[in-house]
Amino acid sequence: MSQSPFCISLVLLLASCSKAPSVEPSGSAGATADRGALVARVGNVELREDDVQRAMAREPGATPERFQSPEARREFIDGLVRFELLAQAAERSGLSKDPDAIHALRQIAVTKLVNRTLGATAAPESVTPADVEREYLARQAREFTLPPAAQVRHIRVSDPKLAEQLAARAKTLAPTDDAAFVKLAAKSSEDTATRANGGDLGFIDKTSHLSPALVSAALALKTPGEVAGPLAIDDAYEILRLVSLRAGAVSPLSSVEEPIRQGLYRERRSKALEDYITRLRNETKVELVDRTQAAATNP
Repeated sequence: MSQSPFCISLVLLLASCSKAPSVEPSGSAGATADRGALVARVGNVELREDDVQRAMAREPGATPERFQSPEARREFIDGLVRFELLAQAAERSGLSKDPDAIHALRQIAVTKLVNRTLGATAAPESVTPADVEREYLARQAREFTLPPAAQVRHIRVSDPKLAEQLAARAKTLAPTDDAAFVKLAAKSSEDTATRANGGDLGFIDKTSHLSPALVSAALALKTPGEVAGPLAIDDAYEILRLVSLRAGAVSPLSSVEEPIRQGLYRERRSKALEDYITRLRNETKVELVDRTQAAATNP
């Protein structure tokens, strides 16, 4: 029999199947009927239709159509049987009492508790369109506005006389002759980081992490082909040439709405969880007895 493609994922689901003894106590027939028709027995454990439906619902990307064919359903049920065989073997080996297994089970229980307790107060739908719009307006200038920028090439040299000569030559170039400035920068600039690409500094705006004097000079250029310099900046001399300008722009709310919504949901859920933990801490006696921590606190 080929291995079910669902088997590995099913092994990771600690509660894939509800368990019921094959020989039921008197009066329990109604409870068994509530779990649907019998699907399989594995040892003394019954797998019923409700177990199958719950396991299907847990499958990533599961749809009703996915398991409609008899072959797909049979393969899926075989995966449940495989899991149950492994689970029973783990139980016989005493691994259900292993600290790591207990911790994993407690993690699942904690997740379910948090989801149930926080409920609608921290659900995604609790973030309203008005919440998103307020957050957008509060962060618009800081995060969603692209400032005006200037694409600039430069030549950087340490000799003031050479800087004067290079600046004079650069100013004789036609405004459209960017290639000539590229060659001049590649041959003469002492900035090894940009020399190979013709002195291209990319787009510079008010947030650029460059010398403030260089940023200011770059943004002062208004016409492509315009040259500034030589400028004494940071113990050297700069010749700047404007390649192009980029206008400022504001990202519309529609383009950032979903990230804002998700961020607000995470913040709201985190706050609700911290409030819940604080309430539990107030209701429960907590005593820290870690000697290492105590020694660090009271040297």
